[in-house]
Amino acid sequence: MWTCHRRPRVEVSPGFLLLLGVLFWLDEGVGLLPWGLLACLLHELGHVAAAAALGGRIDGLSLTVVGAELRINYDVPLTYGQESLVALAGPGANLLSGGLALALGGELAAVIALAVGGFNLLPILPLDGGRVIYGLLAGRLDPDWAERLMTAMSGCLVGALVGVGAVAALHYANVTLLLTALWLLAGVLGRGQGRG
Repeated sequence: MWTCHRRPRVEVSPGFLLLLGVLFWLDEGVGLLPWGLLACLLHELGHVAAAAALGGRIDGLSLTVVGAELRINYDVPLTYGQESLVALAGPGANLLSGGLALALGGELAAVIALAVGGFNLLPILPLDGGRVIYGLLAGRLDPDWAERLMTAMSGCLVGALVGVGAVAALHYANVTLLLTALWLLAGVLGRGQGRG
């Protein structure tokens, strides 16, 4: 990983750069990539604003092939409800920016912003929707059981997406869903190995 040694620490993996290159190649001049990057930036800034409001400090940012991960340090541990608010702030920022883009006539920007926010609400760890569901479960169950349950549920949902993506790739020659499902699978497997 290449590292920029400033506070907060930013790490950019070669996989992230490869992903950017592939996305640029797939964009074919349509202009999706700049709007997608802006939507992702606003999404992360929503998390940052919510974390800062709850006393959090950004210690670092990792950009990898499976997405962006903020490392936030809090002086006082957050409740599960507060963690859910931080998780929902990213999709909330996408909803606001999508609404603003639509009001200003930027339909493509609006669709991409809303798609990024909606995608992140899927109940799959490590996505924001999975984090919210985990918070709800961990508040009622043992956190280790909640983690296991969410990992199992995430694996099942991602497995279904891989299957549907494979059918779409074979039948319609469209690999978008399959690639997205494989990206999610890498995130779920990485979480499971980190827990082990």
